[in-house]
Amino acid sequence: MELKIIKENLTNESFSRSVRENIEDWGKSFETTKEDEKLTQVWFDSVIDNFLKILEDVEDEEELRVLLFSKYVELKCFWKQLNTQIQYQNFNTGNTDSKLMIQASLTTYILIAIEPLIHEEDLVEIQQFLTKPIREILIEDPNSSISNSSEEDSTVKQLEQQLNSLYYDKEKLFKAFGTCESKDVISILKNMREQVIDLKSEMQDSCVLNGSIQFTGKRKIRVLKH
Repeated sequence: MELKIIKENLTNESFSRSVRENIEDWGKSFETTKEDEKLTQVWFDSVIDNFLKILEDVEDEEELRVLLFSKYVELKCFWKQLNTQIQYQNFNTGNTDSKLMIQASLTTYILIAIEPLIHEEDLVEIQQFLTKPIREILIEDPNSSISNSSEEDSTVKQLEQQLNSLYYDKEKLFKAFGTCESKDVISILKNMREQVIDLKSEMQDSCVLNGSIQFTGKRKIRVLKH
């Protein structure tokens, strides 16, 4: 894995633009100040810059993979902590700290950017580690004398993980479509499907000759000469 690939995923214009737009949307939704938006951008940039500075000092490809793996685990844990705090704030008071919400959202952007660079098997192990109760992890040590966790604790952990996964999936949908509401996503997908069907219908009587598309069907074509 080359360092430039990691840098490209975390600094390309599309990624940076999406982050800026997310911060701006957050500012409008929660009526925050421009200073709050600026501080949030500074915080996000520092997370990226500090990580890249570490990577720049490492030359070995295997070590780069280890660092990428550890950063993913770190951010995944941080995201999980934020979402747990947000859920409890919402449950206890009906309100949540908007700064925590934008940090959780932006952390998701980094996770999505580096996730494709990590082996699928490693991602599965990370997920299993984060979802397994700590008691169960300790029990796997043959020298441990801690008793098995109760079935109730296990069920609670599973439900918590399902909720966290749901939040993560909603973040992905929001990043891709600008919304995470199921009816809006369904509408977008239906519209995209209709566009594809229309395009196929328009192109079914066409063929490519010498690199240009020649239409032989009934579709009307207007050619503008310059």
